[in-house]
Amino acid sequence: MAQRGGARPGAGRKKGGVSEFKVVGRKVSSRVAGKLADARSTPLEIMARVMAGDTSVTEMQFEAAKAAAPYIHPKLSAVQMNATVRRSVADMSDEELAALATDEGGEEEGAS
Repeated sequence: MAQRGGARPGAGRKKGGVSEFKVVGRKVSSRVAGKLADARSTPLEIMARVMAGDTSVTEMQFEAAKAAAPYIHPKLSAVQMNATVRRSVADMSDEELAALATDEGGEEEGAS
């Protein structure tokens, strides 16, 4: 009688295998990137020309540049850094130690 249920040995995609969808996607994206490298203007340059008043850019070209821009030019995002630098007492100068001792250069207690 045949097995019922469960994983069969040798079934499924092999480890490290790439789907046909990814292979085709990579080929298309590399072809598009090659064409863009040969192009005279990037979407950002086209939009900058329109902003500067260049009337040689058509509405269709501008809309295409606007649609392609997020895929070619990454958006910059704000990054907040919260770092605390701790120094050893041995690395501090006499002035810094004196300031800490009198609480002139130290952090205030209870401040938020």
